[in-house]
Amino acid sequence: MTVQYDELRAKVTAEAVELFEGDSQAANDWLNRPLRAIGYEIPYRFMNSATKVGIVRDIIGRLEHGVVT
Repeated sequence: MTVQYDELRAKVTAEAVELFEGDSQAANDWLNRPLRAIGYEIPYRFMNSATKVGIVRDIIGRLEHGVVT
């Protein structure tokens, strides 16, 4: 993994914690359960490329704005 990829994954984790209003356990749980929006893949396993990290970040962004995903 490159440093940039690691930084992107760290951003996803931070954004998920923000989505769950600072509850890091809830964010971790969410990132480790299958999501319909990505074909029932588990986000942490799904994010194996910068593109897929971007997809998960987009999902988090949509959820923050109340868009059903």
